[in-house]
Amino acid sequence: GLCPFHGEKSPSFSVSREKGTFYCFGCKRGGDVIDFLVELDRLTFVEAVETLARRFGIELPPASPAAQQRRREEDALLEALEAAQAWFSRRVSGDRPRAFLEGRGVSMELAATFGLGYAPAEWSALFDDLHRRFSERVLIAAGLVVEGEGARRWDRFRDRITIPIRSPRGTLLAFGGRSVGEDSPKYLNSPESGVFSKSHVLFALDRALRTFAERQRVVVVEGYFDCIAMHGAGITETVATLGTAFTEHHARELARRATRVLVCYDGDAPGRAAAVAALRVLLAADLETAVALLPAGYDPDELIRREGAAAMRS
Repeated sequence: GLCPFHGEKSPSFSVSREKGTFYCFGCKRGGDVIDFLVELDRLTFVEAVETLARRFGIELPPASPAAQQRRREEDALLEALEAAQAWFSRRVSGDRPRAFLEGRGVSMELAATFGLGYAPAEWSALFDDLHRRFSERVLIAAGLVVEGEGARRWDRFRDRITIPIRSPRGTLLAFGGRSVGEDSPKYLNSPESGVFSKSHVLFALDRALRTFAERQRVVVVEGYFDCIAMHGAGITETVATLGTAFTEHHARELARRATRVLVCYDGDAPGRAAAVAALRVLLAADLETAVALLPAGYDPDELIRREGAAAMRS
């Protein structure tokens, strides 16, 4: 059959019932059922085993103490991130974040759809609140708090719109933060953690998956607000990189779910250079690829705000 791990039109994927293995003669991936789930659904080895055990009613032996500890640590990170998301989202309707979002053409309804929040300008407002429930070690490991000299602690995101970054399955992994004022850098991401690697993750993939099959394509843009604007314009098959170059991991993520990718980067020299680099990666993954060339000086967000959704679709 057709390989689920890369785009192809001629079948090169085979399964051996007798051996319990799979192999693709195109992309050369192969292994057993656990390898298949790890690759297809981005699961860890343990998650794949547990998924299969639940499906077929198999009782697993207790995990090793080390594995149990890793799971507890990962669960604590994810719980802290969700607590931060709830804390940020309660503050997004304030005058300052609301004015910023409306100035960017993002309605409060669209902000709620993407779970946008706001981190106040105070140095340790989030830390002071969440420290009642989570240890300093967990908050630092989750990328929510920064540890400085003299055991000083402060919030990583301050006076920023917070943007939840989720896995394809919807698990909250990290945050992006857009400065509301003049603070530099303009965009700030969570650091890499035990649950987050930015070169592996595409923003809004969890939402865009719903329309990949219907639209028969994926649209890739460069920025969070470009992606949010595209969804607001009805182009809901859009995903974005997290301020990094488009990687082989990104291409593999898309090749499992679509065969056609449309790159829609900024209409300036850096944007076109980045589009060329993304094309090389996408074509190497055997994906049908095209580029939407925007007018000079425009990015998708600006084009939609100035010319309207119809112009962007055209």
